[in-house]
Amino acid sequence: MSDKKARITVTIDPHLTAYAEGLVATGKAPSVSAVINDALQEKAEHDHRARRAWDAAAAKSDPEKGARMAAHVDRQLARL
Repeated sequence: MSDKKARITVTIDPHLTAYAEGLVATGKAPSVSAVINDALQEKAEHDHRARRAWDAAAAKSDPEKGARMAAHVDRQLARL
């Protein structure tokens, strides 16, 4: 994967556009592109943290208990 930034076209809600442009106007961001890039980076990091937490919880789970729960659900569904 290249480190070169890709040019894309996106459509953004007006209030988000105004927010990003406001950050640039007040010097809190160098560009609207930087605002969007930062937001996507934060979202990616959030998703990665959530996945690691899910994986850690799954590693601690009791497979036998999971099998019992799945069997219970299967029995309930069979009654429908």
